[in-house]
Amino acid sequence: METINTTSTYEQQMFILRHLEERPHSTHELRAKGIYYPPARIKELRDKGYAIDTFYRDETDSTGLTHRVGVYVLHENEVSQKEGKFHE
Repeated sequence: METINTTSTYEQQMFILRHLEERPHSTHELRAKGIYYPPARIKELRDKGYAIDTFYRDETDSTGLTHRVGVYVLHENEVSQKEGKFHE
């Protein structure tokens, strides 16, 4: 599994965009990849104009506890098209 090891806001945003381009990801999944607080990065991306929806589902953590977590879905829009495949 690819992880990120920087606290750079920009680098975390680009990392999230690359992964959301592949498929939706949950808060839990993004944390496991090294994004400490995914909701903040998602809000920042929305503020930049990216179209990201949040849906909710139950996920079980490594201790067996079930949590209701956000699942983020990236949609193409003018911003993502203008930026070109999410800054690859």
